[in-house]
Amino acid sequence: MRYILPLAILPLCLSACQSGTPISADQPESDNISDASVDQPLSPGARPVRIGENGANFAACGARGVATLAEDRRITVRAAPFDEAEARGTLAAGQRMYICTRSIDQRWLGVVIPAENGDMATGEDRCGVEQRVERPQAYSGSCLSGWVPNALVRLTAQ
Repeated sequence: MRYILPLAILPLCLSACQSGTPISADQPESDNISDASVDQPLSPGARPVRIGENGANFAACGARGVATLAEDRRITVRAAPFDEAEARGTLAAGQRMYICTRSIDQRWLGVVIPAENGDMATGEDRCGVEQRVERPQAYSGSCLSGWVPNALVRLTAQ
């Protein structure tokens, strides 16, 4: 009796291993699934900047920063925390931003950039990230948001 059950299950397991349609080299390229994705570049897609990660008792974006690079250079703001991600805009040297989140490897910062530096200097919050939010959520305001390399941003008090 102990050996009957494993012998009964053996044909079932072997039938699951059988390939339904073999792929051969003489099939046209459009039918060969294994070659379909080789020529297309990888795209990481978009990852929205999340606000409110510090909790409901704090501002939606808990820090501020400034772009630190040479005067004639610009930082590309990306749609996701990857070099291959789509460009959403650029930051000039000395431009201020709200820092809302970090990537898992902490090499990228999720930022919200006001249209003018004057918004941060005068205390106006046109981006809506100095207010509290109930729960963490994707930023959906009118200001530019995206991901910039952590090495090119310096944290500031104002």
